Amino acid sequence: MQEAALSYTSPIAYKDLYLRLIVCIIATHIVIVYGETQSTFEILLTPEYYYAFTGSFIIAFLLFGSVRYIVIKLDKKFDWMQQPVYRTGLQLFFGLMIPGFLAFLLAALYFRLNGVNILDTSYLRYDFQFILLQILIINCYYIAYYFYERWAQAKEVIDRMDKTTPITNDAVRETFQVSKGAANVLLGMDQIAYCYRKDESNFLRTVTGEDFFISLSLDEVQEQLPERKFFRINRQIIAHRQTCKGFDLLSYGKLKAELHPSFNSDVIISQKRALAFKKWIDQAA
Repeated sequence: MQEAALSYTSPIAYKDLYLRLIVCIIATHIVIVYGETQSTFEILLTPEYYYAFTGSFIIAFLLFGSVRYIVIKLDKKFDWMQQPVYRTGLQLFFGLMIPGFLAFLLAALYFRLNGVNILDTSYLRYDFQFILLQILIINCYYIAYYFYERWAQAKEVIDRMDKTTPITNDAVRETFQVSKGAANVLLGMDQIAYCYRKDESNFLRTVTGEDFFISLSLDEVQEQLPERKFFRINRQIIAHRQTCKGFDLLSYGKLKAELHPSFNSDVIISQKRALAFKKWIDQAA
């Protein structure tokens, strides 16, 4: 189920209408003033600028939209994540060459409507090269948009999984490693009676009464043991549920736990831990 949830099935909408409008306005202005000897201020005062701007803006917006349309169609059949090499080739052809050819045809039509042959102008020498560069940048923009959205979708799924499927110590660990001389031994959780501290060292005692040395601190041991089965009785001992055979009430709300195998001293549970211990011991094994 988790693998299915991480599959990239949600289509990307590419909601960028306002960005396309702004970019086309800027790009249209640059194309018109590029290579002109007059200053930008002088060009803006001429009626021809606005006439040229209208036609060029329409062409730019159509080109931007055509690249977006091509990208959406390619996403549906040739996803970047599934067919990266094939998609790269298709992107170059349909995303760069086809819009470039379309740009030339639209410009030729624009000049023809004004009674000018495009081949007699400087369009191919200056403007067309700049337009191809713009189309390339648009392709790069949509590729970046795609991978950002996929990353955002994956992050959302993972965050949702973290909230709905918490991972507990019970699911993570089934064995615990201890040392016996030079050998490392793996013990099942139900083989452990309790872990305890003696002098400056920590040990593990099994249900059969055998002791093993452990190199971890009791705090580190506690993090690796399932909370459902183990309880930190006090600073010196962490006990398995099956080891706790009962408890006696002491003064000031304290408890004295009865363990089997027996411990070498009284196992006292402080008033602070007593309520949590009672709730834990009452839970179903």
